Amino acid sequence: LVHNSYIIPKMPGGSARATMTSVRKRRCTLYDMKHSNNAARIRLWLRLNKDALDVAASSEDVVVETKWLSHDDIESDSYASINPLKKVPALMVQVAGDQSEPLHLFEASVILNYLEDVLPASVLKMTDANSTPESRALVSLVARCHDLYIASPNCTEPNFSHTQGCMYLDPIPTAFTSARRTMDIKTRAAKVAEIYKQLCWLESNGKFGPYLVGDRLTHADLTWFPTTVFMELLLPLVFDWTPIFVAGDNEEEYVTTAKEFSRLGEWFQTCLSNPCFVETRKEIRDALLGQKAKGRFAAVRDDVEAHRGEYKWKYV
Repeated sequence: LVHNSYIIPKMPGGSARATMTSVRKRRCTLYDMKHSNNAARIRLWLRLNKDALDVAASSEDVVVETKWLSHDDIESDSYASINPLKKVPALMVQVAGDQSEPLHLFEASVILNYLEDVLPASVLKMTDANSTPESRALVSLVARCHDLYIASPNCTEPNFSHTQGCMYLDPIPTAFTSARRTMDIKTRAAKVAEIYKQLCWLESNGKFGPYLVGDRLTHADLTWFPTTVFMELLLPLVFDWTPIFVAGDNEEEYVTTAKEFSRLGEWFQTCLSNPCFVETRKEIRDALLGQKAKGRFAAVRDDVEAHRGEYKWKYV
């Protein structure tokens, strides 16, 4: 296990509720993996808040320590006691003065909402003065569509997988995919279609301004961005899609993006004007490229090629 620490300071002032929720010291342990898109939204949140809040060390009231996990760690019984789903992210919370067992949280949106609750000064606070009920509802909807239809299998039984898994889960057991996570060709084709469907909805319904919901970063951006880093590399690599997301330093030297998703392409580049997003993208992309160098994604490409005439793979 590798440890990093983020110190989250308490903003001076604030509402009565903010004072009440921040009085007790909290030590949190975030369980993470570099390539996890769901955990990456938490890393983004931590980085954005660390940069934004400049207060004296004496006002610190929450400390978040990160433990980086390996695949062996995540399959261990000890980790199952923290997250029975054996996934990341997970958060263990110990409140000063509380003699009970630490609180164990999992699911990225739950963790993100908890951290914002104990840090009312968050730069992404959903209920700040610049938001409206309508904008908050749209942020929630955009994030919810991602979590339900892209990033979650909604079932913990073998061979139920999230939609995004069509880009990298092998058809047979390999060093990268256990038997319980393999994906058959019919399922893969259906999930590729679902990715296209969800991206079409997002392109049409986002209130780009230039972020997904208006002129400021929200949970919607933090939720979708890490997953689009997967799509940036893997949709063209595995399914021969015209690139939608281009950062300018792709080793594949993509020049143009799919016109059908021009707003999403521009949004992606806007996010990369922020160094917190650049750092997070690099973590995910480096992990994926490292896996590619070891032969990952080849079996998926071969499976797609073997069924090229039976199913639709290229949507843009």
